[in-house]
Amino acid sequence: MANVIDLSGVINDDWVRYDRLRCMGGARRLLVSAKDLAKYPGYFERAQVELGLELEADDVIEGIVSWLPRLVLVCINFSAFSDGRAFSQARLLRERFAYRGDIRACGEVLRDQLSFMQRCGINQFRLAADEDIVNSLAAFTDISVSYQPELLRPQLQKVVNG
Repeated sequence: MANVIDLSGVINDDWVRYDRLRCMGGARRLLVSAKDLAKYPGYFERAQVELGLELEADDVIEGIVSWLPRLVLVCINFSAFSDGRAFSQARLLRERFAYRGDIRACGEVLRDQLSFMQRCGINQFRLAADEDIVNSLAAFTDISVSYQPELLRPQLQKVVNG
């Protein structure tokens, strides 16, 4: 079982990854890649499930904008510690495209990056296998003051800045 957390603790991960060659019967929540979404749009338009999307660093956000109202979850893959494109994808989803569903960080999700991911609008985190859950949850209180506004709690930022 994956180590998935939000700001309050461990959360249930009941998403089933779409596999064209395997029966998806009984799945209530289906996680699909941007490539499969583009290849089989009719199937996913008709699917009677909650739909989530997996984004890779090289996927273009503008290519999935029409699907945003249908998506419950966008899972952004942090493929490498040094690749910052996933941070930009999260900000684009929240700021430019006003996406209000869940955004989950997946892949190389390290404790040291959690508070920065949160500030970009990510609200769920599938931790790397070697990350400690309890220690990772403490990361959200590491940084108490920041210069840029926080995307998930703008009302708090408004009170602080007047």
